[in-house]
Formats: sequence, C-alpha cells, structure tokens
Amino acid sequence: MTILPIVERELRVAARRRGTYWLRVTAAFVAIAVFGWMLLTLLRDQVPSAAHGRYLFRTLFGFAFGYCLFIGARLTADCLSEEKRDGTLGLLFLTDLKGYDVVLGKLAATSVDSVYALLATLPVISLPVQLGGVAASELGQSALVLLNTIFFSLAVGIFVSTLSRNERKGMFATVLVTLAALVGPFIVAFVLVSNFSLQINSPGDIWPVLAWSPGYGLGYVLTRSTVFTGVAALPVESFWCSLLLVHLLSWGLLLWASRILPRVWQTRDSNSRVEKLRLRIEQWAYGWADGRRAHRAALLNVNPFLWLVSRERWKPTYVWFYVGAVAGTWLWGWFNYDILMFDRKTLVPTVLLFQSFLKLWIISETCNRLAEERRIGALELLLSTPLTTREILRGQWLALKRQFAWPLAVVLVLEFMLLRQQFTLSTTLLNLVMLLTDLATLGWVGMWLGLTARNLNRAILGTIGRVLVLPWGAYFAVKLALDILVPLAGLGPFEINERLSVMLWFGIGLANNFLFGFCWARRQLLNNFRQAATRRYQPSQFGWLAGLVRRNDVGPLRGPVTLRET
Repeated sequence: MTILPIVERELRVAARRRGTYWLRVTAAFVAIAVFGWMLLTLLRDQVPSAAHGRYLFRTLFGFAFGYCLFIGARLTADCLSEEKRDGTLGLLFLTDLKGYDVVLGKLAATSVDSVYALLATLPVISLPVQLGGVAASELGQSALVLLNTIFFSLAVGIFVSTLSRNERKGMFATVLVTLAALVGPFIVAFVLVSNFSLQINSPGDIWPVLAWSPGYGLGYVLTRSTVFTGVAALPVESFWCSLLLVHLLSWGLLLWASRILPRVWQTRDSNSRVEKLRLRIEQWAYGWADGRRAHRAALLNVNPFLWLVSRERWKPTYVWFYVGAVAGTWLWGWFNYDILMFDRKTLVPTVLLFQSFLKLWIISETCNRLAEERRIGALELLLSTPLTTREILRGQWLALKRQFAWPLAVVLVLEFMLLRQQFTLSTTLLNLVMLLTDLATLGWVGMWLGLTARNLNRAILGTIGRVLVLPWGAYFAVKLALDILVPLAGLGPFEINERLSVMLWFGIGLANNFLFGFCWARRQLLNNFRQAATRRYQPSQFGWLAGLVRRNDVGPLRGPVTLRET
C-alpha cells in the first residue's frame, strides 16, 4: 500500500518536467546577477570594503525573504479552488482518499519548483560570508528562516484555496492573510504598549508577541549586525521559538484545510447562513431588481460589453475610497510630522506605492473579465452575436474609464502639486506621462493575456512582469553596463546624474510600453481575438517576448477538430 499516493504521483510528474530544472538555473542566475550588480555599482564607492559582505547578505536575504513570503499567492492560492470550479475535486473523494491526501498532494505539486529555486539561491547568499562581516551561524539561521517562510506561504495559499472558488479573490486573499500574519503581531505589540502602559525598554521585552510573525526571524538575523547599533540584541531563544511557532501555525493551516476540504467542495445549501449572507452581499453589490434594470438599460444603450463588465455598481466607489484612504493617511502624517511628508525620501516611496497598487488594481480588472468569460465558454456565445471585436474592446475600455477616470484625474492633480515641491517641472510631467502610458499598456497587455493565458493568475503575473518589472530590470542593466564599459573604454569614471537617470528611465519605460502595448498586445487583440477566444483547450507558449518575434501567438487550428479537442 502506497502512503500518500498523490504526493508520490506529483513528485514523479515534477521530476519529468523540464521547467523543474530550468527554474533552478534561472533562480541562480538572477541571484548571481543581483550579487554582481551590487558589488560592481552600489558598493563600489558608497560603502567601506569591510562592510561589503554585510550589505550584500542583507540585500540577498531580503529579496529571498520577499520571494518566500508571497510565492504562495502565485502557486497555491488557486490549486484547490480550480478543482472546485471544474467539478473534479469531488471525483477524488469518490475513492478512499482523505482530505490530507489531497492537501499534501497539492502541497507537493506546488512546492517542488519553489523550494528548488530557493535552494539554488542559497549558495549565492553564502558568498558574502567569504567577504567577511557575516558569521556562518547567521547563514544557517537565514536558511532556516527562508525555508520556514516558504512553507508558511504555501500553507496559507492552500488554506485560502480550500475556502474560495474565485482565483482572483483567492490570490489577493492569500496576500492579505500573509500580510496580516506578518504585521499583525507588531500591531498587537504596539497597541499593548500604547494602551496598557507596559514598561518596554527594548523589542526583546515583548518578543513572545512578535515571535508569531514570519518576519521576526528576518528581523532577528538583521539586528545581529553591527550596523544596527541602536537596537538591543534579541534573545537567542526567541529566534527558535519564532521558528517553531510559525512552523506549527503552518501545519495548523494544513490540518484545518484537510479537515474542511471534504465538506466545502459540495454544493452549498441555499438555506444555509453562509449562502444567505453571500446572497445579501451580492444583492448589495449589484442592486435591487429596479436598480438593476435601470443600470442595465443605461449601460446597454452605450455598449453591451460595458454592461457585462460593469454590472457591479459600486466599483467606482471603491476607487474613491482608496484615494480617500491614502489622502487621509498622508494628511495624518502631515499634521503629525509636518515637513517630513514633503521630504523626497518620504514622498517618492509614498507615490510609488500608491501608483503600484493602482496599477495592480487595473491589471486585475482588465485580466479578470475576459479570462472568466473565456473559461466558462460565454465568450464564444458573445462572439456569435453581431458584436464585433472592436466593440468588445471598446466596452472594456469604457468600463475602465467609468471606474478609474475621475479618481485618476484627481490623483494626477495631487501628484503634480506634491512632486513639484521636490522635482523640476520636466521631471514631474514625465512621471505623470509615464503613469498614463503605463496604464494604457497595462490595459492592452492585460486584456490579451487574460484572453490567452492558462488561468487568471498567470495573466496577472505575466502583465506585471512585462510592463512593471521588465523596464526596471532593463534600467538597472543599462546602468550596470555604463558603469562597467565606460571606464574600460578609457573615459574615466562614469556617474549618471539625476537628469540623465530620469531620461534613461523614461526612455526605457516608453519603449517597453510601445513594444508590448501597441506593437504586440493591441495588434494581437485586433487581429487574433476570435481565434484566441475559441481555443479553450489548446496550450500556448507564452514567454517574456512571445509575439514580438512570431507573427501570431494563436494561429488557426490545423487538421480536423476531434471530439477530444472540443
């Protein structure tokens, strides 16, 4: 008798996948590239040579921790909810499989690649030990923290996937639960200290509360450095207690998911409290019968696809709430810290974080509708009507305009007023132009990937990588090349000033938006929309530069259509 048969099967499948091996090479290459870039540029003049090892270790460890903390949203947030949507999860429970068989099997299937990628980066993280400033014990502790964090992240994703059915909601819920677990203990500690007047002389006095956070291990390793001279040393036993608590919490989530999974996959009783609550929330979001009819009539007269995307009437209000919350937080900081909120070191990160979340929101909206309609087959029915491809795309853009246009106009005015205090007029205008071009590109790329990617999460992450991550990678690569090649050419040391840096960033971003947004995604949508919408079960190859070197991502079907293909 085979123990945990699904785990054994998934490990055998993973061993035969080509991507299992290529991912390790890619992860090691990225870690080596970050290591080399920092060593050749950032640490060359600004940091004493004796501290190079410490700074490199902190940076690599921080990047690896961020990867481990949020990888669950990518890998496990939809692993069980996808089975529920397809109706295949119930077939597993017709056998003698238990809930823990399915949960551990999904964990094995999704964790192999991520753990291999992490193990490939650990040798690179150990290189700063050879430069000095990092003890071997710190390296061992960092490895334990990373492995424990990735296990926690995957466990959170599986637990959320057990409860959810929508892949987009599952992905964002996983991120929110992970962030709550990360910062929740620190908020509780702050409340205890503020409201109960506890005598706390150092973080070590309240570590039993902080130790529940996955980030406590990160803070413990970093505060061992002599760089943080103002921070008291944390007790050694707190590190091991934190590892144990986070590890037990991860197993608790997996056991809870195993217990409830055999029951939650079934169709819910319409008279249950949960179903009644869900219906009330849906009624509040979409409106009562009379309101729905008026809303439908108003939008159908403009564009039928606009009504399909904008049936939830409160979507524009959500954006206003977000803008108001960010503005209120900034005003609170201004009243309490005065001129600090106008400082460049505070203002720039605030603007970037605000813009990043807004872009992620737009990516989610543009990918979701086409991906969902294609998954359930409704898009094929829509294409059988007189509605043209351009009208469908126009409806999607009108929906985005209805949801984001007025809040975005207010954001542009506020950002212009704030950034003008610290930057020149040209730099401020370039930032606003770049924001608008990014949003337009995100719309085109998000729609195309939502139409063609295997699932919604792949579409969202593919859009983020092409439009938001790739330009920054190209920007730092160009800076590294200039820092290395210019001195080799005998032109002396080369330093990029602020104006040249802004122009380089704007040029790379604009070129990337033009290539991916207008030369690729827009052209593919206008030319191959119908072919892509009808190929529901045909796997496609999607790389970072897919479609730029081939004429069509989705070509016509070859040969007769068999029953298996339909």
